[in-house]
Amino acid sequence: MMFVHVCWQVTEFVYYEELWPTMQWLHRVFTQSAMGIRASGAAAVNLCHLAAGQVDAYYQFMLKPWDVAAGVIILEEAGGRITTTDGSAYSAFDRSLLATNDALYEQMLRKLEGPTARALDNGAQLGPANIPDGYKLRTGAQLE
Repeated sequence: MMFVHVCWQVTEFVYYEELWPTMQWLHRVFTQSAMGIRASGAAAVNLCHLAAGQVDAYYQFMLKPWDVAAGVIILEEAGGRITTTDGSAYSAFDRSLLATNDALYEQMLRKLEGPTARALDNGAQLGPANIPDGYKLRTGAQLE
């Protein structure tokens, strides 16, 4: 079994007023417990690094569909697991993402669920967004 404290994690350090306290808290917690935190600057690249086994977990907020679409397909084809940070089914239109392998998923989710709930309480909009007019969303949160 893999543990959060012996894994490489990836995120990006972005500033959104309603998410900043959550991002700071998560950075502190994961920096203290993980082998390291990486930031490449590109969500699709982070997902590909995860698919290739170069990192062990990736979490991020406020991504756009064009940031993640290609990487999500590659990760899923490699057998990776991807949900929202509260554990819901993921769609490229969702604005929170947790991607990892099955060995780390439950541990990462436990660390992200509380901060995600607090971010939502602080007004963060993490549900589906950037959906083109006329597009019928039939994946992700709509499946539940």
